[in-house]
Amino acid sequence: MHTPAVEIFEQSARPTQFMEAIDRLKEEHDDLRLRLKEICREGEGVSKLRSTSEAAEKLKELRGSISVLMESLDRHASWEEQELFPMLTRYFNKVQGPSIMPSIWVMEKDHELAHLFVQSFYEALDGPAQKGEKIHVKTAASHLIQACLILTEHLNLEEEVVYPMAEQILTDIDSLFS
Repeated sequence: MHTPAVEIFEQSARPTQFMEAIDRLKEEHDDLRLRLKEICREGEGVSKLRSTSEAAEKLKELRGSISVLMESLDRHASWEEQELFPMLTRYFNKVQGPSIMPSIWVMEKDHELAHLFVQSFYEALDGPAQKGEKIHVKTAASHLIQACLILTEHLNLEEEVVYPMAEQILTDIDSLFS
């Protein structure tokens, strides 16, 4: 009879593939977190600008940055859903303990909420001026900052869920091969 650790690696991945997946997760999270921090810092700086037109121009520049970041985040999430989470789910469905499905669901909802704030940021930038007003700079910046905060917490939650699970799998692998 195989142990759950042996079965998961026979079915889905060798130990080195799993370790590479965890390394990839760490690298992508570090990159995303760094980019989020920069966008958030720049977004916070917008509200300190004296000129509304200067602030609006800065927000339009940030639009490109957040757009590229969201594309990267979507690719990252797709990889997690297609490769990493199925590996973890297959392993932990074979051992007694809580399911990771509720945590994955919460992470997906965080991702969706961040998308909504990014969309609100875009709408604040692109929306028609009301009564001759310029772009609602503070509102747009606020939506951008909120999206960044949600995404940063999303990455933190993912790590709080995935890293202990990965550590358990790696511990099981060590015990199997020692």
